[in-house]
Amino acid sequence: MSTPGLPRVRTVRGAAVVGLMAGAALLMGCARSVFPPGGPVDSAPPRITASTPGDSVTNVPVDASVEILFSESMERASVVDGIRIYPPPGREDFKWDGRTLRVEWDRPLSEATTYIVLVSGNVRDARGVRMGTPFRIRFSTGAALDSGSVSGVLRARTLRKQVVPILAFYDTLGMRPDTLGVQASYATETDTAGAYSLTGLPVNRGFTIHALFDLNQNGAIDSDGDLVASYPSVIRLTPERNEADSINITAVDPRAPAVLNGTIATQDSTARFRLEAQETVDSSLVRRVERVGPGGFTLRVPAGSYRLRATIVPPAESMEEPQTLQWQDVINVEPEEEYGPFEFTFGTVGTRPRDEDDEDEE
Repeated sequence: MSTPGLPRVRTVRGAAVVGLMAGAALLMGCARSVFPPGGPVDSAPPRITASTPGDSVTNVPVDASVEILFSESMERASVVDGIRIYPPPGREDFKWDGRTLRVEWDRPLSEATTYIVLVSGNVRDARGVRMGTPFRIRFSTGAALDSGSVSGVLRARTLRKQVVPILAFYDTLGMRPDTLGVQASYATETDTAGAYSLTGLPVNRGFTIHALFDLNQNGAIDSDGDLVASYPSVIRLTPERNEADSINITAVDPRAPAVLNGTIATQDSTARFRLEAQETVDSSLVRRVERVGPGGFTLRVPAGSYRLRATIVPPAESMEEPQTLQWQDVINVEPEEEYGPFEFTFGTVGTRPRDEDDEDEE
């Protein structure tokens, strides 16, 4: 299975739990191991302990390969799928020797060029434990490293912010490049706090910056199933301004509901109330919740336009008609946003809601 995080351009879709067992023998003082035979389960994430070239090395030969030493045996397929080098020098050839991976290419590296090697935080060891933190090294086949850098924070309410791919494309490809058909010019991943940093970038170039969310978790980039959140303008690096910080990206999950909050005001603490939000375009889409007596309510609805109403529901044996109040305005909502407060007052005339009979008379 592909490793979500560092997307390859393609069209194919492709913690261990330690139980603490307390029994009568343990309570009586008998010593028994809580670990399975063979010792404790290895839940420590793997690490990269060495690389050749090392970080920030210059004058690397153009026929050099890259070697990476892991701290333990790795799930090799996840590593092969989770390693990238930017700019891409050619077709990769992966060779393993124990815990060491050597990467070669079908052509020499370019002269006087800064390369960035990125190993995804989603690569896993032989037990399936993820590395968690991405690993990066920069090296140059010239006398100096490119000095450009872009950094920022990925902001998201409901989407995950850890180990999210951040892609940089040359601005010549437009503000929204074809992420399905074009390899990113450079890439990195966010850390555990959602922060990211792209370093070793060439100056006198413009970049667009994007965060890629593999929402369907199939490890591939799908135009109909994934989300790309973009910084709204081009980042242009120059020798005088080679660092661009606070390039923050806000991502909104289009699948997330909006939240409608409000209160019921009444002196009847035993009355049962039904709150309903009905979509104005598709009237079959209704979200409802009930409560007893006065107090707050919350409705979660998909993005759209809604009519909100509150109904006091008579007891089953009562002959009374239900009394309904409807909020006078159509409520347009977006994913992840909160709206309100909406107050419905029963027993006295409210200032905002109106009775449905009033609406029919208009």
